[in-house]
Amino acid sequence: MASPQSAKRARSNTIGDAHLNTSAPPAEEISHQIQHLNRQTVTDILTQAAQIHPDVMSMVEDAIRIIREKERNRVINFDHYSSSVWKSINITYRSMRGGAQYDVSFEVAQDVVDTIKSIAKQCGPFTNPQTRFNGLSVLRKIGKTIALSSNDTVGHEVQKRFQWDASLVEGMLEILDSMTADEILEIREDEASPDSLWPKLQELEELANDYCIHPGLEAVLGRLDPDHRDEEEWDEEEHEEAYEEAYEDEENEDEGEEGEGEENEDDIHQAQP
Repeated sequence: MASPQSAKRARSNTIGDAHLNTSAPPAEEISHQIQHLNRQTVTDILTQAAQIHPDVMSMVEDAIRIIREKERNRVINFDHYSSSVWKSINITYRSMRGGAQYDVSFEVAQDVVDTIKSIAKQCGPFTNPQTRFNGLSVLRKIGKTIALSSNDTVGHEVQKRFQWDASLVEGMLEILDSMTADEILEIREDEASPDSLWPKLQELEELANDYCIHPGLEAVLGRLDPDHRDEEEWDEEEHEEAYEEAYEDEENEDEGEEGEGEENEDDIHQAQP
């Protein structure tokens, strides 16, 4: 028979004495064993344990609540992402020749896409409202950088990627989906403060139309202001036609450059020592 003192010790366990395994190994040993399991296996075991034992489910809920409270209390600034994208497109590779820039441009474009997705992922419904605003604002900056960075091969090729890639728009919509109605209304109604985002998004829409990039951006402004699209309906066919014209002009330019290269080939050889 258990002594009164041991019974008291068992009852004092806050995890749930009904399921306490007194013969279990020490916590450190159990933790060491768990390290050998992959993430999915741990998830499956924890799910089963939570279904069987209410105290385990309570521990899971407490852990989630703590994580969400930390997210709500933490404000993330994404400005360094915007600076990094601008530098990568405009500075890092500008000393390279055109061919080398072309080769690296695909990696740069993919890095931009990955950055956009990373920002959106950090702006979920349980984050601080300022974090969501910061994320949307920086995506707008990245979108503008893409529009205005076509002076060299890297910028030109990145811009071409976003003529069909809607990652920026998808990221913006993902953040807006996580915002409350009050957050969205505040963005739409603020048109004069230094941090006003609405007029800057309107500017981005004009740039997107001029350069035929960020397809579907009108949906972002429409989410903020349902009446916005009534003023200027988006013409998808017109967008596709503009893209095709830009593509044809580019091919013609490339052919012209090749022709000039062939005509001047002899002169180039003569100029070499």
